Amino acid sequence: MSSTTPPSFAQRFARLADERSPFCLGVDPSRDLLTRWGLPDTAQGLSDFCERIAEAAGDSVAVVKPQSAFFERHGPAGLQVLQKLMKRFQAAGSLALLDVKRGDIGSTMDAYAESVFGPDSAYQADAATFTAYLGLGALVKTMERARVSGACAFLVVRSSNPEGTSLQKSKGEDGRTVAEALADGLRELNEKAGPGVLPAGAVMGATLPDSDRGVIERLGGALLLTPGIGAQGAGFDDLKRLFVGREAQVIPTATRSVLEAGPEVASLRAAILRHVEPARRFRAGA
Repeated sequence: MSSTTPPSFAQRFARLADERSPFCLGVDPSRDLLTRWGLPDTAQGLSDFCERIAEAAGDSVAVVKPQSAFFERHGPAGLQVLQKLMKRFQAAGSLALLDVKRGDIGSTMDAYAESVFGPDSAYQADAATFTAYLGLGALVKTMERARVSGACAFLVVRSSNPEGTSLQKSKGEDGRTVAEALADGLRELNEKAGPGVLPAGAVMGATLPDSDRGVIERLGGALLLTPGIGAQGAGFDDLKRLFVGREAQVIPTATRSVLEAGPEVASLRAAILRHVEPARRFRAGA
């Protein structure tokens, strides 16, 4: 790595995961959740929601993962709240992973990448999520932009929603499933980037069956974003089962099981810590 290249997301995550824990806090401020918190379904209500989340988290989490859609629905004012939330967590030393799941081709995909990665981007995200329905090749420039920005592009490989299974397990002419082919492609991209850089990550649902262990093995050293802990039915024991031997690569993620503890800051903080501690033990292989 040259002196002008920033530390990679993987390197920064490893340090934070050891210092804090690998836990990633999802932030999905839905209409229903705002209402349950007694907040108006407006940009101001969204801002108040995020303020409480940031206060409760402090410097306890390694990664925060806001879902862009819940901010976008409030228009430009909502996107300003999103930017403010990400900067607030980054100021506390956390990494900001923007959950947008973008996927397109050519100059359109380049524009999406320019909006999230790099010091001159709108969001200056440390990582973001993408989809590859238009082909992994359409994301090569996005992965390169992530690499030079010290960021990580997480690609959906195997999601835990049942609607995605038939597509992700469909087989191509070479006999590999879509998920297996994507996993092989991500591994190759990371190998080309050099040791420890890992600009290509994978989204692998925490509720997946044991049969997906083979896909995980194909990913090599890629970081694994694993949503689904808590409200979606997965626990840290499921991570031990599915990701044994890969603990240092896993970013355990929970959203509703934390946010539903609101609106009181003290209750939210307690819910965050209930996830931070088992995430730390999981990383240690305990």
